Amino acid sequence: MVNKLGLLLILLCLPTLTHASQDVVFNKPLSAFDPRYTYTYELMELIFKATPEYANAQIKTTEMNMTRSRIFHELKKGKLLNVVAEAPQQEWDSNLIAVPIPIRKGIQGFRVFIIKDKNREKLAHVDSLQSLTALSTGSGSEWSTRLVMEQADFFVVTANRYESLFSMLSMQRFITFGRGINEAYQEVESHLALYPDFVVDDHILLEIPLATYFYVSPLFPEIADRIRVGLLRLINNGEFDQFFFKKYCSDILKANMPERMLLKIDNTQVSVERMISLVGEGFLLNPHKSYQKLCLAVT
Repeated sequence: MVNKLGLLLILLCLPTLTHASQDVVFNKPLSAFDPRYTYTYELMELIFKATPEYANAQIKTTEMNMTRSRIFHELKKGKLLNVVAEAPQQEWDSNLIAVPIPIRKGIQGFRVFIIKDKNREKLAHVDSLQSLTALSTGSGSEWSTRLVMEQADFFVVTANRYESLFSMLSMQRFITFGRGINEAYQEVESHLALYPDFVVDDHILLEIPLATYFYVSPLFPEIADRIRVGLLRLINNGEFDQFFFKKYCSDILKANMPERMLLKIDNTQVSVERMISLVGEGFLLNPHKSYQKLCLAVT
């Protein structure tokens, strides 16, 4: 009885949203070592500044972090959170409001591999998609890339928790851990004290069409409208590119995409036509292009 009462008190103390509020509430980062959320928080701040005609609002995070399936169900209810930046999924598109502007220019679809330093040679000898799929790889159990890689005949070892994947790689439960070039270098750095033998392979670039869209609770259509209007304004006035490349030029240059062996697999969950429908094809990152001059200009 005491446990039930305690649980009830905890639930009553959690912040809940009202439909009148236009505050944006994101999911809490999955780990203290997880740098991925900073980009979306800061981008939302720029969206707010670009849309002063909308109601005053704040950017907040939930008090707990949630799995993707839990996030989806909470977004439908719109009580604990109302916005998330996520990869497209049919169920999400059918039940939530998607803003189909790829807020990372597809960068996370250009995958490099975190590996243990002693496994460099295994990646250096990869010369085809078939030889890459022969190496076991790690993925979050709910990540959209898991199914895509399984369909491409990768042997995928999964974990429910983000941090577990790093410890599993350390224990060699799998050989490669595919990450977007916007993620890999930051994650190796943030985990350096725990896993000093982790490196990013410098040979392979695996292209999987991926987008990150803002998904909004159906109870908050005005927030979805504000996000769409704000993003298009930032793109048209050049602020978006300034923000994006200041954030990711270091990773883009480290990845040296034009010099890597480029392998590709399909992703039936993501439509490239949809990705460019509001922004044009030139908006997306190009793996064959050198961004050296552009990055020197913005950093």
